[in-house]
Amino acid sequence: MEIVKINETRFDIEENIITVSISASNEFVMLMSSGDVIRYNIDEQKKQFLFSVKSSFSFEDGGFDIESPSTIYTLDSIVVIVNDYKRHGFVHYPEKYNSLHLWRKDYHAAISTYPIALFKDEVGIPHLIYGEAWNHIQIMNLDTRQILTASKSLIEEKAEEKHLEFYKTHKEQNKLPWPRPYDYFFGELKVSPNNKNFLSAGWAWGSCDAYTVYNIDDFIKRNRISVKYIGGWEHCNRAACWIDNETVAVTYNPFEEGDEGSTKDTPQEIHFYIVNNTESEIIKKVKVIGLDIVNSKMYFKRDLDLIIFLSDKIGLALISLEGEKIFHDEKMNQDKYDSNSNLFIKKSDKSVVVYQIKEDGKTNN
Repeated sequence: MEIVKINETRFDIEENIITVSISASNEFVMLMSSGDVIRYNIDEQKKQFLFSVKSSFSFEDGGFDIESPSTIYTLDSIVVIVNDYKRHGFVHYPEKYNSLHLWRKDYHAAISTYPIALFKDEVGIPHLIYGEAWNHIQIMNLDTRQILTASKSLIEEKAEEKHLEFYKTHKEQNKLPWPRPYDYFFGELKVSPNNKNFLSAGWAWGSCDAYTVYNIDDFIKRNRISVKYIGGWEHCNRAACWIDNETVAVTYNPFEEGDEGSTKDTPQEIHFYIVNNTESEIIKKVKVIGLDIVNSKMYFKRDLDLIIFLSDKIGLALISLEGEKIFHDEKMNQDKYDSNSNLFIKKSDKSVVVYQIKEDGKTNN
């Protein structure tokens, strides 16, 4: 198995490429230093202007910050771009509208990944899950722009019972009004392969990584928040991804978590959780020797049963479900991977390079 370069596009332009994302097997979308968002067709070598993140409106915080880290999300022709650790973003839906503005409140936004996820419902209608505040996400039908969760409560299910249990030994003067709003910082969102659930790689006060799963249909239809907790660990924004419709994989460092007998040289691990209708349960742990996987980006390629890790520190690594290294190149520090097209992408100021996994003399799509 190897990683092969299948395309390199160099642009003779004055402006720089800020961020880029794969949108199809033969195209990518770029944010330029001018603020323009561009779709590029590799086969036709053709650029298409989509919209600009610059706005004629003024904002107290300056609006979308081109120089700050940002991420582009795509679904068919739809493009969403947000500042990862600021407050603004845009939705471009060419069949419907040019640039719908997104905005979230500023409460620890600088350390909370902007929650964004795209998915299609059972009849193929595109939807957007997006953050409105630190503890508040909405789900929007992108065809109609209707916010389906507009009247959803910010109170968790059984909040009253949990409050009474927690405070039953407290003195009256130390008790607070109840039920209290949902006390959780949503983070990076990942939708399950069947579009039924979504994972939030968020955090809670302490502070700690606190990863949670929500059923999309339940989140839209029920008034209270119903959550399945995966776990809580040291706060390092650890890598996680879906393995299948019911299984979530989360990285784990025994030494950082203070496991008995662990040292700095103790191998890091991947923990696998099964998520059912009411709870989550750890079902397997595997060791990954010699790699800092906790502080990496993590993806899963289902038809090859490969977990993919990317970071500037470890480069690119392909790991089996049992923790075996199938491929590792520490110099191949790709920016991101798209499992649908099986493409890696790496950008510089003036160029974009696309790579693909190759196995047994053929590329894998």
